[in-house]
Amino acid sequence: MEYRLLAKLFSSSELKKIAAGDLKIFNRVGEVFSEFDSASSIPEFYDTAYRLLLKHYRNEYVVKNEIANKILLGRHSMKTTAMMSELRTGKNIADCVILNGHSTCYEIKTEFDSLVRFHDQLSSYLKAYDKTYIVTHANHLEEVLALHAQIPRFGVIELTKRNSLKPIITAPISGDFDQEITFDTLRKPEYVHIAEKIAGKLPEMPNSQVYEHCKEVYQSLSPETANDLFKESLKLFRANDHKFINSLPKSLKNIGISYQFSRQEKNNLLCSLMNNTSIC
Repeated sequence: MEYRLLAKLFSSSELKKIAAGDLKIFNRVGEVFSEFDSASSIPEFYDTAYRLLLKHYRNEYVVKNEIANKILLGRHSMKTTAMMSELRTGKNIADCVILNGHSTCYEIKTEFDSLVRFHDQLSSYLKAYDKTYIVTHANHLEEVLALHAQIPRFGVIELTKRNSLKPIITAPISGDFDQEITFDTLRKPEYVHIAEKIAGKLPEMPNSQVYEHCKEVYQSLSPETANDLFKESLKLFRANDHKFINSLPKSLKNIGISYQFSRQEKNNLLCSLMNNTSIC
């Protein structure tokens, strides 16, 4: 079956088309999958599509969505917690990071992924986040556990056949916070916020010097203080849109975290979902 076509329903590009009123993807999927014969509205279509992906094609979107539902929304309060997707960390991109009291990185290794870059990724994440977990499929579990025996500094979670997130090994606190790596994770408003909180309002200077000034302030801090401000600034400037996420069905929680939509696009998507817009 063409599960990649099904997965496109959950892509940013297709969701933006749907928000603009372009519903062609539903016809294309319906022609391939008989399971959609009785689905007459967008919410029904997405519920059916997600059930099929959970059973047959657990790609990165599915795993992130399960983390959003079961960890972000299942264990934490969105008032005190933020989840970020695709966070630049050194030369790598962290799949998702949840910030509450601690920063926890979740690196996803689906059955379609390899572990070739694992060591390099782990090296970056241990220097940026309090805890790092590898969320993996049963196919990779033996190899991941062998790697853990060599480097027992990360946790392991298995996405089981029943789609539960099963803790295998609890992640220890890293304690290797690196201000060089983490400063470059921050965007300009975030590092300016930190610098002004420590050193007061920025002095008059060319924009070209702002980066170096703020970096100097950041690197003058103790690792503990820098880590606290790093987490605080990310939570402040990359806060989740609680209202939008809470309005989405379970199959689409991750789109409110991983994708950037305009306010109009969000309103259009919610209108289609809440009003049971017909796909006919």
